[in-house]
Amino acid sequence: MSVSRGRNLRPGRCSSVREYLLGRNPIPKYFYDGFDLKKVATACGIHRSEVRAQLKNLGYQQETNWNGLTMWRLPRDKMQSLRE
Repeated sequence: MSVSRGRNLRPGRCSSVREYLLGRNPIPKYFYDGFDLKKVATACGIHRSEVRAQLKNLGYQQETNWNGLTMWRLPRDKMQSLRE
């Protein structure tokens, strides 16, 4: 049994990180800096460094969790501004 790639897995299906985020329900509050950013970069057809720059412009803040992993977190007060 083979699994075909659906419409949602097509690389470059979103033109920007904002479009990717608004297409998700609910809007993700955090992204890990490794694999999660790679998924977003593939979906938008851009490099990870560009994803980081766009996340920063959208109000996400880079933090390190208690396990030492780098992540991008959206503060609660920024959630509504992203939806508008």
